[in-house]
Amino acid sequence: MRRSIAKPPPPPPTAPPTAFTLQGRAAPGLYTLGWLGSAVGLVLFFIALQTDPPVRGVLLMGSLLLLLAGLSSAAGYQIVERRQRPPRYFMGASPLLIFTIQFVLVQIVSVMLVAVGVFGPDVTPTFLFIAAIVQLAGYVFVVWAFGIRSGAFDWAGLGLPRMSLRRLASDLAVGAGVMILVGILDSLWGAFLSALLGSGPPAIVPPPSNAAETLMIVLAVCVFVPVGEELLYRGYNLSAWWRDLGARSAIVRSGLFFGLVHVLNVNVDPNVQDAALAGVKQATIEFLVIAPVGLALGWLFVRRGLVSTISGHAAFNFLGVLGLLLTSGLVGPVFHGI
Repeated sequence: MRRSIAKPPPPPPTAPPTAFTLQGRAAPGLYTLGWLGSAVGLVLFFIALQTDPPVRGVLLMGSLLLLLAGLSSAAGYQIVERRQRPPRYFMGASPLLIFTIQFVLVQIVSVMLVAVGVFGPDVTPTFLFIAAIVQLAGYVFVVWAFGIRSGAFDWAGLGLPRMSLRRLASDLAVGAGVMILVGILDSLWGAFLSALLGSGPPAIVPPPSNAAETLMIVLAVCVFVPVGEELLYRGYNLSAWWRDLGARSAIVRSGLFFGLVHVLNVNVDPNVQDAALAGVKQATIEFLVIAPVGLALGWLFVRRGLVSTISGHAAFNFLGVLGLLLTSGLVGPVFHGI
């Protein structure tokens, strides 16, 4: 293990008790910009949703840019403020804030890709491939900018210490083996929940029609997504909570957060009958299926580091892709084409 799993004492308070005061703050300018940019950007975002194209697109991009500026200022403020903490505690921006920055940044790039015609209304393998690259770039950027460059972490602190080839192979094998078992059990759990609620998890991966599309899906789902998500959700988030709360609390918190984030995948046609109930059922299944996966990956991270969780996440996702190919009847034709 990299650190003791015993829960540390709570960190000392680092901010004035009153939220809307500048007195005593280490970086009042960043604090003010954080609140103003975030609040104005959020208001402008809701205004944009009520307007018609092409004004909607302009307002939407402006609101997202304001949100990005405000949230980044808030993250910078937290980094400056938390430098007063003792060295054993986390000194970077909060994981929730970093996730939100990454989400807004990806939306900005997505809006630009829609504007130039790269993204269309349908989710195709090509769409998924490009979206996964954008997501990965967003994850890498926020972790580097607010984690590594700020000094809150080094690469070893994110779970990537120097290791021998033997340890690397061991981490890859252990991660894949553990998460294949978790994947099988989780599939049974998901099938039980689907039968119980009369619904299913959201379908976010489109079936491929040829070898090239299969390759794009495998790269997106089994390489880009695991690397990016593990870098943020385990490398940054769990490590940050670990320093302040101890390993057990960090594993639970990161696992639940991982499940909640995946509720954003819910996709229900609003025109169908009982659409709200269908959305609630889909969200419930998604959370209850993904949260245990997050807990298992957190357990792996504490014991084996980031390489093991990337390998395990990739193996888990590959089971899903393989299931998609089998149920679509495409395994034989696709691999024959390869």
